[in-house]
Amino acid sequence: MKKRLTRKQRKLIFVWGMLALPLLQWLIFFVYVNINSILMAFQSLNLDTGKVTWTLNNFKRFFYEWRELDELKGAVKNSIFAGVNDVLLILVSLLLSYFLYKKIPGRNLFRVIYFLPSVISIVIYTMVFKFMFDTSVGPVNILLEKIGVENLPGWFGDTNLAFPLILLYCLWVGTGYNILIFSAAMEGLPEDVLEYSRLEGVGRMRELFQIIVPMIWPTLAVAFLGSVKVIFTLFIQVELLTEGGPAGSTTTIAYLINSIIKGTNNNLEWGATMGLCFTILATPIIIFLKKFLDKTGERFGC
Repeated sequence: MKKRLTRKQRKLIFVWGMLALPLLQWLIFFVYVNINSILMAFQSLNLDTGKVTWTLNNFKRFFYEWRELDELKGAVKNSIFAGVNDVLLILVSLLLSYFLYKKIPGRNLFRVIYFLPSVISIVIYTMVFKFMFDTSVGPVNILLEKIGVENLPGWFGDTNLAFPLILLYCLWVGTGYNILIFSAAMEGLPEDVLEYSRLEGVGRMRELFQIIVPMIWPTLAVAFLGSVKVIFTLFIQVELLTEGGPAGSTTTIAYLINSIIKGTNNNLEWGATMGLCFTILATPIIIFLKKFLDKTGERFGC
């Protein structure tokens, strides 16, 4: 007689069956890919013979080009500006979230307007944003022309304006998501504390920075940590808006690594080396920032 499975056994089979696919994806696309990338950083491929040799020359090349290659220096500079811009994005989102939290008229409509860029495909928004600043038919230049501006800007074709426009785009698109997160954190605050502050005559800016910010600090701390991630991962906006920009003026760390990998030589080993080196550089920065944010949270009583 065939033995029936117990309820516990059926439950275990169901749970592991549901976990099997995501676990397999994690093993292949995270564990395997990252281990393979680390190993590739210590390899050199001879394109003529197809022979792979183990070497440290890739790391020597990285530190040499760090001093000599202007493109790498420019990518690092742009990436740092992107991280600072993300901090500005957090502060702007915090202020907007606070004004929406104060129940201004039409606040739900404003939430929808701010959040729309986070819902619609990034490809669509980059196309719209790029069209706005098109030098031939873009509405921005048409408006400037109508008000009498003679020397119209080149926008994405100008080495001095292309990357600031990308940062402006990030502010425009990224605000909505942060507002959603910060507003949700504010909505969960105890009303009696805020009511007491109002009875004491606390002003709005003091209420925001001395009462609300300490109470939602864990949410803000996560957002600030994300700003470091932006330094090393900003890529898709650069790719869609400028493809590296005029004369490489909008190249970031992530875009530079991607362009090396997709280049004519498909230099995967060199791209893997750069990725590993920047990961090593980013790790102490993230650890230090996390400890600093944790210490600040302790002073706030979080």
